[in-house]
Amino acid sequence: MKTKKNRLKGNTVFGVVVGLLGIACGLWLLISLEKISGAEFVAFSFGFAVIGLIIAFAAEVQEFSIAGNGVKLKELRSEAEKTIEELKEARTDLFRVLVQKSIYGSGGFGNGSIVDECTDSFCDLVEQIEKFNCLAGLRLDVEKSLKLILSLQYNNLYTIHEPNKKHTDPLESYDLPRELREKISDAVIQNYLSRKNPKFTIEQGRSELNDGVEAYSKLYAIKVKLDKLDNINA
Repeated sequence: MKTKKNRLKGNTVFGVVVGLLGIACGLWLLISLEKISGAEFVAFSFGFAVIGLIIAFAAEVQEFSIAGNGVKLKELRSEAEKTIEELKEARTDLFRVLVQKSIYGSGGFGNGSIVDECTDSFCDLVEQIEKFNCLAGLRLDVEKSLKLILSLQYNNLYTIHEPNKKHTDPLESYDLPRELREKISDAVIQNYLSRKNPKFTIEQGRSELNDGVEAYSKLYAIKVKLDKLDNINA
């Protein structure tokens, strides 16, 4: 009996070590080497946590007798499901923090790019949130950050439209991406180039404006996804 308890204890410790080691490795890749994104760190850590859980319970599964097999498996499954649910909640909470931090640096004094610097990372983060089916639970958090980044990206295209937007404006008030593309005329490009230093060619100006609209289009697509969620829950 003592040997069995020691083996169970050893597997539990080893499972915890594997889980913590995976999280530590993920933090090292995220912070020190900057090889993975925040969303990838969530997936990486969650995977190691599940592996650690399996290892921790492995010895207990091996000790089941045939007669008591059904009851003990049911108890183990219930405990494992509870732990996995807790891990999912922790993952959602971590995603929430990442969404809230995704607006840091947005609209700051950058290099004058027509694409807001937070656009790509925010879109990638929302893609990972969707992948793990967390968008519904984070809908309000995503909308709040989206309103800010979308308004800033929209205002970067000020030579195409009037007036500018505020982050408090409803998402329904924004132009469709194709409507902005249709407004890119030679006169609009000339107006845009008149504010650039050094001066660009017409084609360079057109390319930059198209890049700006493309970034806006990616953000607008997230707005459409949130609308679909509302329709499903209506």
